[in-house]
Amino acid sequence: MNKINFKPILALATAIIISSCGGAKTSNTETAQVEKTAIQVYAFNVGDILVKDISLFNPGVDVGQSMQFSNTAYLIRHPKGDLIWDTGLPDGLNQMADGSDSESFLMKMPVTLASQLEAIGVAPSEVEFLAVSHLHGDHIGNVNMFTNATVILQKEEYDALFNGETPVAEVADLKSNPSVQLAGDHDVFGDGSVVIKRAPGHTPGHQVLFLDLVETGPVVLSGDLYHFAKNREFRGVPAFNTSKEASLASMDSIEAFIKEKNATLWIQHDFKQQETIPHAPEVIK
Repeated sequence: MNKINFKPILALATAIIISSCGGAKTSNTETAQVEKTAIQVYAFNVGDILVKDISLFNPGVDVGQSMQFSNTAYLIRHPKGDLIWDTGLPDGLNQMADGSDSESFLMKMPVTLASQLEAIGVAPSEVEFLAVSHLHGDHIGNVNMFTNATVILQKEEYDALFNGETPVAEVADLKSNPSVQLAGDHDVFGDGSVVIKRAPGHTPGHQVLFLDLVETGPVVLSGDLYHFAKNREFRGVPAFNTSKEASLASMDSIEAFIKEKNATLWIQHDFKQQETIPHAPEVIK
């Protein structure tokens, strides 16, 4: 009886097993790379702002022309908690039929943030995290209603709001709340789905928000990095920004980030763009 040489057979079997395991490993890795945390986003109209001379935001451009601004806040619902991003003009403005009129702006609050949250079944006291792009009144008007939220701000902005010589009434109730005081970017939930990006210039601690949405795709919420599409086109820096140099540097860094992530920029004050974005009670995924 002839003896069978098993060495070539064993070598072939080993090669097949190794190849199969390697293929399975690659497949798992590829699967892990495409999986994203499913977050839900609600956009809220938190004020109408008529700008009486739009060149205030694009110096030297369209002098004397007026423009209607939107004002938008967002609730991000993540498996680890809810984050409110910006809170708009004060709900109390809703009681003023003629709005608040000044030399530069006419501001109105057609519907309250509280009523919009109630319509989707969310109580402000149950929202775990609060972040605002910056300290201006059209972004912090309803901060105080989020009584139990952890406050996430760049340290400069936090100090200006809570530790300044003049108390800011809109945020005073949250001074004792837990806080995360930043000096850069921050991955809110640790999975890359909701990331705060530092973008100083408009104010010293201005920030924007990146959302990696499963269906819509990557999105950056602008804060006041830009105020409308033409403002972005011209790289216009409002005269009241705290630093022109920092503003332009932030535009450069965020535009590079947008390109890297293949993201869409949602400009929170751009009325025309905001009309194309679903608002609550419709959910964005």
